[in-house]
Amino acid sequence: MLVSSLASKELKVRYKRSVLGFSWFLLKPLFLTAVLSVVFTRILRFGGEIRHYPLFLLPGLLVWNCFSSSLSAASTSLLDNVRLIRSARFPRAALPVSSVIANSVHLLLAMVVLEALLLAFGHFPSPAVPLLLPALVLFLAITTGLSLMLAVWNVYYRDVALFLEVLLQAWFYASPVIYPADSGLLPGAISTAIRLNPVSGILEIVQSLLYYGRTPPAWAWISLAAWAVALPVLGMLVFRHAEPAVVKEL
Repeated sequence: MLVSSLASKELKVRYKRSVLGFSWFLLKPLFLTAVLSVVFTRILRFGGEIRHYPLFLLPGLLVWNCFSSSLSAASTSLLDNVRLIRSARFPRAALPVSSVIANSVHLLLAMVVLEALLLAFGHFPSPAVPLLLPALVLFLAITTGLSLMLAVWNVYYRDVALFLEVLLQAWFYASPVIYPADSGLLPGAISTAIRLNPVSGILEIVQSLLYYGRTPPAWAWISLAAWAVALPVLGMLVFRHAEPAVVKEL
């Protein structure tokens, strides 16, 4: 299958001559977890109210890392494969999609390590934990839809990839990664806006199922499902419409 072959190639290239290899996908969130834990439990004192705050952070950081890494890689996927696009006829959408698949492999493997850590500290998963799989599928659909749009836009405007770096930094703090979405710490209007964030649903579901060991709230599923329907359709429409012109532009 073309997408799996491209994803495998991306993984091999990414970790070529790397001593730690896949471990970097887990080490980066672990390092950020350590930094944020110190900031929010020792300096700002926010995280001190949450039991095992680093373990609360880690599920969200793993999901966010997959999301941001996928978008960053997908945004340059067409430009990085100009020779392949010019020399062979194939579904060009497979290039940004393969970036998402490659990062999803990292996420699934990291989730195994995460669950072992949570169990070690007494955080048992919810009986509804099998729902995690369809939730991740919907999350990857959202990521794929955005990736398809970013890939073609970056061919026309090279500022897209640069702007994406800034956008992701702001997006991170507007997402319930470092704070619970239902913490009650945020004003009502801001809390509602955060729930409409495309990644808020999956973050709440992952934290609920793995960290809290409870059934995720209905709003998380509604938000996740709505974005998972809208963004892939929009992404494919944008990509198919722009693909002929993009090939010429390359």
